[in-house]
Amino acid sequence: MGGESESAAALLAENRELKDTIAALRAELEEAQRRTELADVHAGSAANAELTLLRNAVATLRVELEQERVLRDDAVRRVLTTAQQDLRQLKSTVAALHEALDQARFEAEPRVQEAVAESKGEIAQLRATSAALRTELERVGIVHSQELEALRTQYRGEALELQTTVRELRARLESGAIEVRGGT
Repeated sequence: MGGESESAAALLAENRELKDTIAALRAELEEAQRRTELADVHAGSAANAELTLLRNAVATLRVELEQERVLRDDAVRRVLTTAQQDLRQLKSTVAALHEALDQARFEAEPRVQEAVAESKGEIAQLRATSAALRTELERVGIVHSQELEALRTQYRGEALELQTTVRELRARLESGAIEVRGGT
C-alpha cells in the first residue's frame, strides 16, 4: 500500500510539472505571439509562415499535454480506487480479527475463572497440608526432644551407676590387694 501512495504522489508531482510546463509554454506562446506581431510589422510573410508553424506546434503541444493530463488523471484515479479498496479490505480484516479476539476472550473467560478457582482450592489444600506437616513436625520434634532427654537422663543414671560400681570395684580391689600383700 506504501508503494501505491508513492506512485500516486509521483503521478501528482508529474501532473504538477506538466501544468508548470503548460504555463511556461503559454507564457512562451504569448511572448511568441507578441514577438510575432512585431515581426509581422517588420518581417512580412516569412514571419507569418513561421508564426503559423509555431502556432501549429503550440496547438499540437497543447493537445499532447491535454492527452497526457487525462492519462495521468486516469492513472491517479485508478491508484486511488485501488488504495480505497485495499483500505476497505484492511478495515474489514481488522474488524474480523477484533471480533475473533473478543470471541476468544469470551470463550476463555470461564476456563480462566475455573483454573483460578482450582488453583485457589489447591493453594488452600497445600496451605492446610503445610500447616498439618508443620504441626506434625513440631510434635515429632517435641517427642524427639523428650526421648532424647529421657535417653540423656538414662545415660546419666547408667553413667553414675557405672561410676559407683567402678568405685566399689576399685575399693574392693584396693582392699583385696592390701590383704593379699599383707598376708604374704
